[in-house]
Amino acid sequence: MMQALCTGGDRVLIQRNCHKSVTNGVRLAGARPVFLGPEADAATMLATAPAPATVKEALQHYPEAKALVLTNPNYYGMTTDLTPLIEQAHEQGVPVVVDEAHGAHFALGRPFPNSALRSGADAVVHSAHKTLPAMTRGAYLHVQGPRIDQESVSEALRLLQATSPSYPIL
Repeated sequence: MMQALCTGGDRVLIQRNCHKSVTNGVRLAGARPVFLGPEADAATMLATAPAPATVKEALQHYPEAKALVLTNPNYYGMTTDLTPLIEQAHEQGVPVVVDEAHGAHFALGRPFPNSALRSGADAVVHSAHKTLPAMTRGAYLHVQGPRIDQESVSEALRLLQATSPSYPIL
């Protein structure tokens, strides 16, 4: 996704407690990350997601940002309502990418939380091997809406994917 959204020097707003694949993607794209500090859950003191005020301030300070990258759920399975964060970014014309690696099952609906796609995210990555019956490295990339050019995504996939994918995973 970073290859599709960014070129050298572009700013990307990233939730600080993201997976290293996000920071590696930003590095490969040559983008410049702006890390957003997450809130801490009051009961557990574990990092969750950035507060809406944090996202709003970042969007005001970096209106040229090419994306807002969020992680939901976190590594402990804790979720947050992404809708206000996504709406803030969309009001500024900034696409939202969500690493929902541990939440592929959210698409099933109740009793699970709203999926990032249902909450309005422009692109979502699901690691099917984490929460669905898929072999390791089995993952999905979902893109919806007009904010992300699908041809750019296709081109980035052609550049980065193996030419000999694993047939058991397929």
